[in-house]
Amino acid sequence: GFDALRQEFDFIIILPSAHKLIKDFSHHPSPATFAQYKTTQVSSLIALLISRTKSTIIYTNYQELDDGVFGNFANKTDQSFLFQLRSLNLELMKLAQIHPGFFIADAQRLYNMFGTEFSFDPKLYVHADLVFSLDFLAALAQSTIQIITAIQGNLCKAVVVDLDNTMWGGIIGDDGIENIQIGDLGLGKAFTGLQNWLLSLKNRGIILAVCSKNTDGIAREVFEKHPGMTLRMSDISVFVANWETKVDNIRHIRSVLNIGFDSMVFLDDNPFERNIVRQNVPGILVPELPDDPAEYLFYLRSLNLFEVASISSEDGNRTRQYQEEASRMELQKSFTNESEFLAGLNMRAVIGPVDSFTCPRVAQLTQRSNQFNLRTIRYTDDEIRRIMVNPDFYTLTISLSDIYGDYGLISAVILEQM
Repeated sequence: GFDALRQEFDFIIILPSAHKLIKDFSHHPSPATFAQYKTTQVSSLIALLISRTKSTIIYTNYQELDDGVFGNFANKTDQSFLFQLRSLNLELMKLAQIHPGFFIADAQRLYNMFGTEFSFDPKLYVHADLVFSLDFLAALAQSTIQIITAIQGNLCKAVVVDLDNTMWGGIIGDDGIENIQIGDLGLGKAFTGLQNWLLSLKNRGIILAVCSKNTDGIAREVFEKHPGMTLRMSDISVFVANWETKVDNIRHIRSVLNIGFDSMVFLDDNPFERNIVRQNVPGILVPELPDDPAEYLFYLRSLNLFEVASISSEDGNRTRQYQEEASRMELQKSFTNESEFLAGLNMRAVIGPVDSFTCPRVAQLTQRSNQFNLRTIRYTDDEIRRIMVNPDFYTLTISLSDIYGDYGLISAVILEQM
């Protein structure tokens, strides 16, 4: 029998190899159907593990290996190993979409990043049967750990970004709006690329905040008027530009967002500012940006800072929700009585059971909430779906709205009959 079926593990990690897969391919009677054949095998294995265990399954995809039989024509014929290998990786992604408890550790992404010489040692393969180099195994292990920590709720939720020489080239207070570097020419491309990446993160649900030593009106003007800017004020949840210390301003941003410092990333071109923040803001992640802005984006992408275990339809609304929260905080300043303030919000709650639409968001709440997660139990989408149909469990969700907007689904209750 299969040991995983007799024991209970939190995670089952499966590490296949393209180098060993090529032997199966060479003996397969129908090369054009090899990917389909292997997909059926993997699908059966995943279905068996899901039905017999409560484990989350992490499966490493296949590094692209060209056997050199067809040359470039391998991309044109389904008889080639490379064609079937790429098809197989695509089918694995489709399986991961079907099974919420099945995740892909992207070995191919690491192969692209580090190159074949770093990733594979022919001598180790021949003499020790190691399909990855020792250095690559360490990188793959780190990537797998990132998936596990994301499932357990340890996520980066916000990016706090400096402006001068980080968001754009130059110093806005000295150079003026017409002379900063941003756009599609020269070094401006580096800053535009970074902004495009930040916008994609924002659209996925990552909170964007600005922390800059600048005059507020001058800094805002770039977002409002410069034609080369990708990011606009509507993309920023919290905008802080003043002459206070960045440590104090980051503390203020954290208080507005109501998240932990360990959920925040701080980007700044200045090594002095980075070190001050590292020393005085415990838990915050401060990447050591390269000296050359042309290298910013490649470096940040390589860190894989924003691993996530699930997404929901509410993620894209997060910026709007924090902007609405800022409006509530402004309104609160006009009240001396908290009860009157809360009554003035005209809040409305909708309560109902967990269903197929709210399931992803409920899983997110269990994964991302710490302070108000009463039992600190993390659930995957797949586990929530099992609970939904289990008569021994009773579930509730609470959604909230007020005069400023919709908070979305803010609370979930999972009760088990004892």
